[in-house]
Amino acid sequence: MAAAAPAGTAKMPAPIMPLTASTQMPQGVICRIRPSSRAIRLAPALVSQRQRGPAWPWRASQGAPDMSWTRDKTPLACRHQTRCFADTKETGAMSRYRMLTFIAALALAPAPALAAEAPQARNVILMISDGIGFNGWLAADYYEGRAGAQPYQVTRPDGTAPYIGASAHYALRLIDGDGAVLANDQIDAARGVEEQYYDPRDRWTRLEGAFYNDFGDVSIAYTSYTDSGAAGTALHSGRKTSPGRLNMNWDGAQTLETIAHIAHEQGRATGAIATVQVSHATPASTWAQVEHRGMYAEIFRQMADGRLDVMMGAGHPFFDGGGRPVAEPEDRDFRFVGGRQTWEALTGETGLNGYAYIEAREEFEALAEGRGELPGSLVGIVRSNAATQALRMDYPEDPSNPSGMAFNPDVPDLATMSLASLNVLNQNPDGFFIMIEGGAVDWMGHANNMPRFIEEQMDFNAAVAAVIDWVEAHSSWDETLLIVTSDHETGGIWGEGTFEPASGLPQQITLDQDILNQTRFDPERDRFVEFRAVQDRGAGEIPGHQFASGNHTNDLVPLWALGAGSHLFTQFERHDDFAATLWGEPYGWDGNYVDNTAVFHVMNAVFASEHRARKDAQQQAAE
Repeated sequence: MAAAAPAGTAKMPAPIMPLTASTQMPQGVICRIRPSSRAIRLAPALVSQRQRGPAWPWRASQGAPDMSWTRDKTPLACRHQTRCFADTKETGAMSRYRMLTFIAALALAPAPALAAEAPQARNVILMISDGIGFNGWLAADYYEGRAGAQPYQVTRPDGTAPYIGASAHYALRLIDGDGAVLANDQIDAARGVEEQYYDPRDRWTRLEGAFYNDFGDVSIAYTSYTDSGAAGTALHSGRKTSPGRLNMNWDGAQTLETIAHIAHEQGRATGAIATVQVSHATPASTWAQVEHRGMYAEIFRQMADGRLDVMMGAGHPFFDGGGRPVAEPEDRDFRFVGGRQTWEALTGETGLNGYAYIEAREEFEALAEGRGELPGSLVGIVRSNAATQALRMDYPEDPSNPSGMAFNPDVPDLATMSLASLNVLNQNPDGFFIMIEGGAVDWMGHANNMPRFIEEQMDFNAAVAAVIDWVEAHSSWDETLLIVTSDHETGGIWGEGTFEPASGLPQQITLDQDILNQTRFDPERDRFVEFRAVQDRGAGEIPGHQFASGNHTNDLVPLWALGAGSHLFTQFERHDDFAATLWGEPYGWDGNYVDNTAVFHVMNAVFASEHRARKDAQQQAAE
């Protein structure tokens, strides 16, 4: 392994790669290099007569050289992870920004360094706890009394040790012709995009450094952090896009191939399951290619076209968000399952595209336990329109749960859904890919509801434990890669005493948005004290915490990987020393982090390696 790099720098430089003619920039285009501690970024440069000139120098003393240029400013070579966002000048007017994409990062293939040494994986399991960073993860682990001791955080009985890291997850933000930041629904006014980026040197100068555009002159949410659509796209396709998009580039001109598409083309089974609606952003990012994540009916129809073998989640039109029956659902209640006509086909006698259909908890449990005949493909919609447990109301008291309320007994937990899915997918001899999401963790982060946030994360942790048991019983770590991470942080969770709200109000669970806003952080009103991790108050006790936001933030999220190819993440590492001082000790984490696009590249590499080996073996057998 390479020696440790200075804080905030890449541990292994990406190779210099030649550009093809199709990737060369037009005459007169300027790209300026914005110094970055996390990776090389080329920022957009507005082209005008007075702005023509050489790019900013990036001297070797500041870091590795980024790009070579000819005298007419055409790039000769660039790093495979570099992106450039540029203007061209046409007939005296600025043209639309075009995203010039460079070699391997945009060819949906792993970097050559990975491809040459990647081990083989028959199966890849990507588990995403939606909307949780280090503080949220620690809060749930402290409540369970298992910080650093969860099954995916420790060496397994066969000696397989987990990779322990973190992920940055920024998206692209829209800008107009003057470079001003736009809201994500102002796509018609956009003339380009720029990276939100994550830079440890910037992040730790102020509390709002992870959501700075929520305030001041910009005051536009989701322009300094991602959403689940853009984050899911990066995880599944290796490409950055703007918030709201699903597997499409920022202007909707190009669809992006996902790891599930690739797995399907290689003959593997594929699946996506979630504790929220099956057509919600993260499960949708496994397969769908749409301009906006809110196109639920279209998303479901794309996912249920017959190629995605297993789909499970909420969205049932005959139950409300808390799992109570609905006598006469309206047309809009069917949107999460493709519309009324698609639902009637799915649940009718003829079925939809060959899918078996289940909805009762007992049906999920039978598949999880291997009872009865396994279907070839399956759609399972739990009896809730929104989520398995997060929005339940008016159930009996249960002091053993963090919220004090009993769970809805009519829906399966994520562990049951996971095991049922794995049993169905494992029928394919060529392996499988599945994405498993604990989706409502994010929802409780938005609501600043720590007890239910912890409940949802505990459900996710139990699912990971069940998946690990399944792998060790039915597969092995030599042929399976498990990745456990999040897509972004939600709620700006910090330790108690991190900031002092001017209102003097304590943090509280309430639906009153005015009270919530007074307890969240506003840099123009409240006093930032210091960064504090959540405080451990013992198993069964809610940790000391504060919610600084009701939206997402740009803070790092944890990442663990077990099994075939997990070590490949080391080739993408950067470093954040200060983050390690906050969160490193409980997990044995040294501050290394990767960009979320690395998840795709690692998954793609281990699949590609196994697929080549399988094809070679088949060819040799035929000869």
